Amino acid sequence: LGMATDQGKLSSVGALAIMAELTGQSIEATGTTVARPPYTPVTFGALGAGGAGNGFAPERRIPSRDFTLEQGGKMVEVGLWHRPAWFAQKNETHWRQSCDREVGLVRHAVGVCDVSTLGKIDVQGPDAAAFLDHIYTNNIAGLAVGKCRYGLMLREDGFVLDDGTVARLGTAHYLLTTTTGAAADVLSHLEFHATIRPDLDVQITPVTEHWAQFAITGPKSRELLAGLLAEDIAGLPFMGCRSVSVSGIAARLFRISFSGELGFELAVPVRYGDALMRVLAKRAATLGGGVYGLEALNVLRVEKGYLTHAEMDGRSTAEDLGLGGMLSGAKDFVGKTASRRPALSDPDRAQLVGLVPDGPVKQILGGALVFNEGDEPIRENMQGHVSSTVFSPTLGHMIALAFVKGGRTRTGQSVRAVDLLRHVETRCRIVPLPFYDPTGGKARD
Repeated sequence: LGMATDQGKLSSVGALAIMAELTGQSIEATGTTVARPPYTPVTFGALGAGGAGNGFAPERRIPSRDFTLEQGGKMVEVGLWHRPAWFAQKNETHWRQSCDREVGLVRHAVGVCDVSTLGKIDVQGPDAAAFLDHIYTNNIAGLAVGKCRYGLMLREDGFVLDDGTVARLGTAHYLLTTTTGAAADVLSHLEFHATIRPDLDVQITPVTEHWAQFAITGPKSRELLAGLLAEDIAGLPFMGCRSVSVSGIAARLFRISFSGELGFELAVPVRYGDALMRVLAKRAATLGGGVYGLEALNVLRVEKGYLTHAEMDGRSTAEDLGLGGMLSGAKDFVGKTASRRPALSDPDRAQLVGLVPDGPVKQILGGALVFNEGDEPIRENMQGHVSSTVFSPTLGHMIALAFVKGGRTRTGQSVRAVDLLRHVETRCRIVPLPFYDPTGGKARD
């Protein structure tokens, strides 16, 4: 009694009446219990008041919001964060014009993007290395101080949960980054496994809102930073990190890139975010560059075959994504046993590949289903689906990421991307990833 939705109010009245009758006493003499609030009903109208428009969900604002709006940034909601999709200039009448221009800035000069929304989780303690080795599929304990590493984590069922970078800031101090939308899920995942591993002394702190972080990427990115930071960063290697200062403000610098170009990410305490963005944008403009938004960021990452949760959709394995080599055979990690199930490594599973149009129709639609040539477009014949698609101004045509059965063994074959709802069918050719700079030399320059 008293543990259901009535919080002990309605059930107790009936129970006390029965006990009073059995003992031959009044209800008052039998005694009453204390009901937990709310013991007076609350209307749905009261609970839902303000639940419309901006009141329906919280609005999370990036540190450079004021600057972004001043520069014509067209905002879009991403995981409750409001971020610029593109920055329209006066002579641009269509979003693609803005996006293509911004991609060009990054590929040929330098671009600046507010990436503060990426999840940031601080992990410290004498057993932090052992704990993260348990969480990630690849080796983390061997990461040197001052270095970053791309990491992959699985759910307990062996499917991919998220990816991101791990930076070792000190002997017992790590900073993890997650995708924007999965930050809360990853934090919950870490806290759960810290609970079931009480033998490990580790502290986990979400710090996403503590830091404003900006991607500075492109062939002139080092030139942009050279006159801004007090330190000489010429020797900072690819996937390196270090403490720096900007106008006397303590900051962190990571040499990582989500575009495939020479790139850095600069982080400062969040209260300096808007001011720093203005400085970075001004310096970029003097070098022939500028700011870029999510649309350009998406084009850049698809050109490089980098992942978002369009690909890590809860159904993909490391093998599906071409990351099977990141599953360490030398240690245990969350999801390792389940990932070894034969069905999850079946070579006929849908594997991530690239698609390019190879016929009269040049448009590839996201979500389109993939079929072999000549097959009727019905469920039984489905070979996979398109997960991401963009127009690449770098290559001059549309490109797509898609999951295709046995895809990595089918390079050069033709398939059809069929969207029955929008009545678009495109003949495509399967190509290897990435589309751009396959050796990765530009980012490592």
